[in-house]
Amino acid sequence: MRYPIILAVMVLFLHCQSCDSGMVYDQYMSTEQGMWSWQDAKEFKADISDTISMHNIYLQVRHTVEYPMSNLYMLVHVKAPSGQHLTDTINMILAAPDGKWTGRGNGNIRELMLLYKKQTKFRIPGTYVFTLEQAMRQAELPVTDLGVRIERINP
Repeated sequence: MRYPIILAVMVLFLHCQSCDSGMVYDQYMSTEQGMWSWQDAKEFKADISDTISMHNIYLQVRHTVEYPMSNLYMLVHVKAPSGQHLTDTINMILAAPDGKWTGRGNGNIRELMLLYKKQTKFRIPGTYVFTLEQAMRQAELPVTDLGVRIERINP
């Protein structure tokens, strides 16, 4: 009686694994002791070979419910294989005006994904370096993990 259920769960799991065919890069890095400080810049190196397709680039944040504010400012530095640099200031809204967290999660941790660049084309193949820096007035914040995700549109 249990074998059909186990088999169905395994088939569903394997099917869902193949659903992410457009994912090009997805990496998280943990912060020091669950706190993100000004000095703790996180660097992500994505090897990109597809210069034809359009991509969406996402920034990912995991934070605790002890996070003291409703937003998170960060600096995003992007270095292309050609050496060209781009820096953006991003304001991630972590909580609605009524105080409800905008991210998903249970317990003490919330996770949020923000669309950073929509329909982006990487013009040169090679390694793109994304560096995330905390840019709030408070030197340390209860942010546990940071990530970058790149998805190919219409793979």
